[in-house]
Amino acid sequence: MAYLFREKDRLVITLEFWREEHLLSHPEDAGAVFVVEIPAQEFVGILEGISAALGAG
Repeated sequence: MAYLFREKDRLVITLEFWREEHLLSHPEDAGAVFVVEIPAQEFVGILEGISAALGAG
């Protein structure tokens, strides 16, 4: 499960692993919430790169 929030020119992405398949292999992730902060423009660049790689450009 993941959520994305915008704080001015930065994005904050939170995620939590919930699939049993993942948690069986990585029990230390159970209940942990991971947080990533990234400049919005950098995130847009990543999405554009993915789009180009997939040929959706």
